[in-house]
Amino acid sequence: MKLSAILVIVLLSITNNTIHIKDIRESYKTCNDSREKALQFFKLTHNSLQNKGAIYKGYHGAALALKASFSWNPYKKLSFFNKGRKMIDSAILSEPDNIELRMIRISIQSNAPKIVGYYKNIDEDRNLILSKIDTVNDKELKQYIDNFIAYSDVFYK
Repeated sequence: MKLSAILVIVLLSITNNTIHIKDIRESYKTCNDSREKALQFFKLTHNSLQNKGAIYKGYHGAALALKASFSWNPYKKLSFFNKGRKMIDSAILSEPDNIELRMIRISIQSNAPKIVGYYKNIDEDRNLILSKIDTVNDKELKQYIDNFIAYSDVFYK
């Protein structure tokens, strides 16, 4: 009897620690507003890596790239950015048609300083997003990406 009660508590604690993609998306919308929000987003995405999916890896890569923008140390700045970039690209390699991963990458590439050289996939990602947006069945994801398209200058150049 005690064993089953302990098992229920353990299962509930595991379930309660699950990070939902909806929470990550909400946090991503405002993560560049301040250093504090960027740090919250970083922690959220770091904890989400337990979920084992390319999308979580992609968002954590974005969090690392964003962390670079708030670092004052040039070495750490470049280190964070390169780690983030590798995570995003690795996630896209594992799911090349994932429209949300492409949205993450285009948002980072379009805001990264040209000197870091991370801007070469903007046209490719924009074209994929525009060609696949009408095929997205998840209404929340479609609205999320539609809002990104409306907000981003990349789609109006």
